[in-house]
Amino acid sequence: MISVLLFGAAQLYAENLSFVTCPIVRDTKTVPCWLAEYKGETYYLGNQGGVAQDFYPPQLNHEVLVEGVVAAGPRVCGGIPLRPVKTSVFLEINRACNTILPAEDAIEAPQSPPRPAIGEAESWVRWDGPANSTLYFDFDNDFLSLHSSTAIQTMAQYFQQSKASEIQIAAFRGSSKLSNGEVLTEHRNIASARAAKVRDILIGLGVPSAAVKVQVLGEVRTPDGMNDPWSRKVTLSVKKQ
Repeated sequence: MISVLLFGAAQLYAENLSFVTCPIVRDTKTVPCWLAEYKGETYYLGNQGGVAQDFYPPQLNHEVLVEGVVAAGPRVCGGIPLRPVKTSVFLEINRACNTILPAEDAIEAPQSPPRPAIGEAESWVRWDGPANSTLYFDFDNDFLSLHSSTAIQTMAQYFQQSKASEIQIAAFRGSSKLSNGEVLTEHRNIASARAAKVRDILIGLGVPSAAVKVQVLGEVRTPDGMNDPWSRKVTLSVKKQ
């Protein structure tokens, strides 16, 4: 599927890919790289790293949903780079997902993750001013990254400092259209699970329970194969009296 990204007055045509596969680890002289294969081609996802980086690596022995945009430029760690890229680990065990490639002299991991380009969305959090934020989630998962947890803490602090009356939570479940036309839909209760987790954290940070208003939206948007990662979300809005 082809998408159009706007950068000022210029247009960049980029190919979106969405597929389920076994992730691959490649050893290097520095840090391991994570790769994925689709239709005979190898794609670079990211480096193994700490929780502070935007890319959270997948896991061996688990399949992964890869949603990304083919980036221009040379191969990275032996694969075509996907940027931005979202990887969602499926919880079910698959022992066939255990490929580890040895280090090769001509293949090295990039020294640091690439900075997001203009117009790219962050994988975990979007801010629309100090009173509004959006948290994004892996497919069929209520996992909160360090970035998401920090955003919740920041919202709780803003609520207290601004003497606001409430924090509104809206939770959504999503679906993803794979490049082969198949559609994956998150399970029915995932939006409620996400909302409950965020609500409990806010209350634990000192926001009165009566001030936390929760709305769970059960409808699922029609997936398009391009914007699907951003449909799995919880929005937070601080409201003043």
